[in-house]
Parts: sequence; structure tokens; C-alpha cells
Amino acid sequence: MRIVHSLEELLDLPRDEHVNGFRRRESLQLEIPTLTHHALTDAQDALNSLQERGGSLAAAGIMFLALIFGVVKVFYRNPSMFTGRALLELAAVLAISFCLGAIGKMIALAFTRWQFARRCHEQYEELSRILREPAVLS
Repeated sequence: MRIVHSLEELLDLPRDEHVNGFRRRESLQLEIPTLTHHALTDAQDALNSLQERGGSLAAAGIMFLALIFGVVKVFYRNPSMFTGRALLELAAVLAISFCLGAIGKMIALAFTRWQFARRCHEQYEELSRILREPAVLS
């Protein structure tokens, strides 16, 4: 778990590979002493909601579609599924679907990294605005 102690650290998070990388990402805990617990919890939840995304759903969807499309194409092109050529084409379809799945996962992770960077900036702006507001006395 990565603990953030200042707003400046919040802006540095998108460049940290442990927090915003292509592999497993650490969750965040905001502990900025000048802000209320409620504001910190909201910002922390908004950032941590992206930390669990791994791109697996995108990869699985792309692989599934490529596999179905490829198998149907092989089925219509060959009179029998047990010929040497059909088996080679099925192996190629399988390899291509895995490659497309890996590419889809990388694209999904790149998009998540972009979203995290944007959300860090948004949370920085929101928390800075809260700090600038004068305290309202009841």
C-alpha cells in the first residue's frame, strides 16, 4: 500500500510504476493532515477504483471474438476439420487470438493508466480547492 502525505505526492503518482504501471498496482491511502477524513476518503476511493483493473476482461473478449471468427472461417473454408491444412489453420487462429488478446490487454492497461493520471489531477484540483476555501463557522 502506498501512503500519500501531500498534494504534491498526489501529482507524482502517475509516474510511479508501482502505483500506475502495467503490472500489479498498489492501492493508495491518503493521509494529508490538513484535509478532512471525508474528503480524503472520497479521493482515495476514486483513485483506488482504478487500481484493480488489469485488462483481463478486454483480453478475454478480444480473444473470444477472434477465436470464434477464425474457427467459423476455417470451418467454411475446409471440407473436413480433420485435414492437415484445417488443423494448421486452427493452430494459427489460436495463436493469433492469443496475440490479439495480449494487445487488447495492453491497450486496456494504457487506457487505465491515462484515466489514473487524469483522476489524480482532478483529485489534486478538488483537494486544493477544499484547502483554499475559508472555513465556515457554524
